[in-house]
Amino acid sequence: MNTHASDLLTPSILVVDDEKQIHSSLRLRFGGDYLLACFFSPREALTQIGRQAFDLCIVDIRMPEMDGLEFIEEARAMDPALGYVVLSGFDSEENLRRAIPLQVLDFIPKPLPNQKGFEKKIPDWVARTRQRRHELTLAKESEAIVQDLELARIERDVESTASESAREALLQTANQLTTIQALLLSASHGIDPLHRADPRLAAVSRSLQEARRNVETASAVAEGYFGSAYADRESSPAVIDICLRHAIHISQRLAKAEERGQSIDLTPLGCDLTIAGLTGIDFLLMFVPTLMQTMALAPTGTTVQIRSDKLARLADINSNARLRSFLWVNRRNATTSGPGILFSIRASCRALNETVAGEWLRGNTAPALQVPSRGLLHGIQKSKGILGIAVQPKTEKFEIVLALPV
Repeated sequence: MNTHASDLLTPSILVVDDEKQIHSSLRLRFGGDYLLACFFSPREALTQIGRQAFDLCIVDIRMPEMDGLEFIEEARAMDPALGYVVLSGFDSEENLRRAIPLQVLDFIPKPLPNQKGFEKKIPDWVARTRQRRHELTLAKESEAIVQDLELARIERDVESTASESAREALLQTANQLTTIQALLLSASHGIDPLHRADPRLAAVSRSLQEARRNVETASAVAEGYFGSAYADRESSPAVIDICLRHAIHISQRLAKAEERGQSIDLTPLGCDLTIAGLTGIDFLLMFVPTLMQTMALAPTGTTVQIRSDKLARLADINSNARLRSFLWVNRRNATTSGPGILFSIRASCRALNETVAGEWLRGNTAPALQVPSRGLLHGIQKSKGILGIAVQPKTEKFEIVLALPV
C-alpha cells in the first residue's frame, strides 16, 4: 500500500454512541494515540461528517434517534470512503444481513473486548479507510486532468533557480575562466622581466595584473554557485540561511507583496547549518508554498515573521507548552534525539479552524487556502521532520512551525 503525505496526519475517529461510559472507555483506551470526536446524537454526528473527513467511525447499533445501520446508510451518502466498526450487545442475523452492503469493517460486542484484541485492529481499519479515500480521489481525478496552476507557477519559479541550461552555461564559463587565468599568468610572467628594460611595457603589465584580479573574482563567483544549495538538484544540501533568503525573495514576488504592502521579518541562524535529507530545491518547494499561503492569509500592510531556532533534540518540541495545542503532522518523529531547527512562521491574522486546516493538509483547498499543501507535506515526509499548525479555538494567532533535523 503506497504511503501518501496526508497519511502522516494523526488518525481521527468518530464515535457515535448514546452511552457515556462507552465514550469514556474509548477515550481512556486510545484517546492519546488518535483524535476522537464523540457524539451521543447520530444527527449531530452526520452534521460533523459533512464538515470533516474521518479515518474511522465506531457506531452503536441501538440508539434513540436512529439505529447504527440507518446512520451508516446516511453517512455513506456523505462520505463513501469512511469505514465503520459497529458496536452491538447482540448480533442478529438481520443486522448482519443489513451490514453486508454498508462497508462495515467489523462487529464488536459490548462490553468492549480486551485491550490487545480490540486496539491492535485499529491501524488496519484506519489504513483501509485511507486507501479507499485515495482510490476514490484517483477515480474522480481520472475523469478530468486537474491542472494545479498555482503550484505549477511556484514550481516553475523555483526550478528556474536551478535551471539546467543556466548551470551548464555557467560550468562552461567557469572552465573558460580557468583557462584564461592560466594564460594571463603565463603572459604576466613573460612580460614582468621585460618591462624593466622597456618602460612602454609597464602599462601592459599593469593591465594584465588587473585582468588577473577580475578573472579571479569571476572564478570565485562561479565556484560559489557550484557549492551552493542549488548547483545539483539531486545532492546539493539545503543551507538554511541561504535557502530562507531565496524562499523569501520568490514568495514576495509571486504573492505580489510589494503591491499589498507586506513585508517579511526574518531572524536568521547566522551559521551554515543544513537540513538533513533535503536538497536546496526540496527546501524551496516545501517553504515557498508555505510562506505564500501565510502571506495570502495575512492582512495587507502587515509583516510576516519567520524565526529559526536551534533544537538540541527534535524531541524538545514536546516540552514546549505553547505548541501542545497545535494540529500536528508526523508527530511520531518527535522522539528523535538528534539536533534540529524549529522554523516558526507567524502572521497577524486568526488561527485556522481545525477542520479547515485538516482538510488543507489532506490536499483539499478552500477560498482562503488556495496554495496546495503538497510541497510542504512532501518536504516534511522526505526530511522526517514535523509540522504543526495553530488552530482555533485552542490558539488565537496564525502560526505554522516546521521542526526539521539537521
